[in-house]
Amino acid sequence: LELQVPDQPVVALHGNDVTLNCSFSQAGSFNLSDVSVFWHLTDTKRSVHGFWMERDQVIEQAEGYTNRTSLFPAELIMGNASLLLQRAVVADEGSYTCFVRVQEYNSAALLLLVAAPYSKPEVTLEPESNLRPGDELALTCVAYGGYPKANVIWQDGSGRNLTDNITTSVVANEQGLFTMTSVLTVVLEPNSSFNCRLINPLLSEERSIFVTVTGW
Repeated sequence: LELQVPDQPVVALHGNDVTLNCSFSQAGSFNLSDVSVFWHLTDTKRSVHGFWMERDQVIEQAEGYTNRTSLFPAELIMGNASLLLQRAVVADEGSYTCFVRVQEYNSAALLLLVAAPYSKPEVTLEPESNLRPGDELALTCVAYGGYPKANVIWQDGSGRNLTDNITTSVVANEQGLFTMTSVLTVVLEPNSSFNCRLINPLLSEERSIFVTVTGW
């Protein structure tokens, strides 16, 4: 029995459905009653979904997957043992093993990653007013609801990186999504421009905000 699963990690958008592809080829003909499929978490062996005796078997399904998993039963006879996982969340990340038995058996594992886009960043200043050239200024850039951790880059108006003076922190909410806060400390010049950029490594997606601060 030959199994095929993706070599590269499968990326699911948070809150969206994702299909974990697993296909098998079996020499000779077989009936649906011959097919058993088990999906489990590779590390803990906890059950995610089971199918045998021509029906879903979810009695031992791990907590958190209830009413969120299904196979494609009409396509099992054609060798499709893929798992549909609904409403993906950060906690779903990890390695999943697809186990198929048709007379003979085999298994293969794939990696699921979850991604969520960040909100457009917002920038606040401290102090907010009475700014003069030569004053020390703290700019705080905040973006919400993203995953995984973004790469935060601060640049000046001419595109030079200002990474030496940055403090970045990450806080997770109940869903595991991140709020990223990055503070840049600079000495103000008469007209200073700053660009806060957040790059989500999984989505190759960038969010940025450009601010100009005028000192009197």
